[in-house]
Amino acid sequence: MYGKEYEQNTFPWYAPEYRGPVNRNQLVPDYLSLTPREIKAELEKSVIGQEEACRQMAIMMYQHLHGHRFVGLLAGPTGSGKSFLAENLEKLFPDVVYLRDVSNVTNEGWSGSKKVASLFRDVHHPYSYIGRIYPLIVLDECDKLFAPRINSGGENVSESIQSEFLSVIHGSDVEIKTESGKIQTINTRPMSFLFAGAFEKRARLIAEKESDSAFGFGAYTKNLQSYHRDLTMEDIAEAGCITELCGRIQKIVCLKKPEEGEFRRMLDIRGRGPVFELENEFNIRFELSEDKKDEMAHEAFESGLGIRGIKNRLRNYIDEAIWEDHTVHTIEVA
Repeated sequence: MYGKEYEQNTFPWYAPEYRGPVNRNQLVPDYLSLTPREIKAELEKSVIGQEEACRQMAIMMYQHLHGHRFVGLLAGPTGSGKSFLAENLEKLFPDVVYLRDVSNVTNEGWSGSKKVASLFRDVHHPYSYIGRIYPLIVLDECDKLFAPRINSGGENVSESIQSEFLSVIHGSDVEIKTESGKIQTINTRPMSFLFAGAFEKRARLIAEKESDSAFGFGAYTKNLQSYHRDLTMEDIAEAGCITELCGRIQKIVCLKKPEEGEFRRMLDIRGRGPVFELENEFNIRFELSEDKKDEMAHEAFESGLGIRGIKNRLRNYIDEAIWEDHTVHTIEVA
């Protein structure tokens, strides 16, 4: 299907041939003109305190936009902003980036509506022009996909599901049933993939094991915290990722656990972060007291819910305010 036409789309991004011929009516004009630094700056308008992760994502996104596919992995604790980062990437590049939850994907032939092929439903796949931008699929909650699941026959179902993903990531024809009932075939070879997961159980086991090995008999005892170091590919394999799939992942981007002060900063900054996103979405403005900001930041840090916890709390305030007055424009929280 792709032959020579696909090969013409693999010029290095710095080559003048890459920018033509391009049907500009079928591309978002600004995408190819963005530099990695500009992509990072756009991400950091919402994502706070994860500068290195934003930098790495900007580099990978830039390469993808210019026809250089990649397979990466985002790892980090719950509340560090993995999904938030992916959501903002999806907002910046609609019809290019697609966020998918893979925690409950099942094998073909097994019960359940979510199969590997179903993840590509409604994905825009440009066949018809050179200079096209192919999809980037974010596979969220991948740690749950990798975790061993043993059926009644003693088979690790997780490994067989991962084998299906391996075929897709390597490049294969995937048949998808559209809403009209027609069968559409797409080729995944030009696509990029980004796994994302917390790997919390593995991070906790690493901390326990390395605490024991680092501090032997007679030494000063100190318990290491989960995520005290970046996860490696060996750690991901230990979490259940099959060897063949590990070999396809080119880079792990590790998000750090935000400190309480960083959550507090998210609530202070105007024009960025989760507060700004909700203000934009609902066309309202928050007026949070200093004490309330301190309380929310502390709760986000202690609960481990992080950014997700902050957004949920703010949404509750919006719900209550709308119930009292559906025309509300400012929400004051003392």
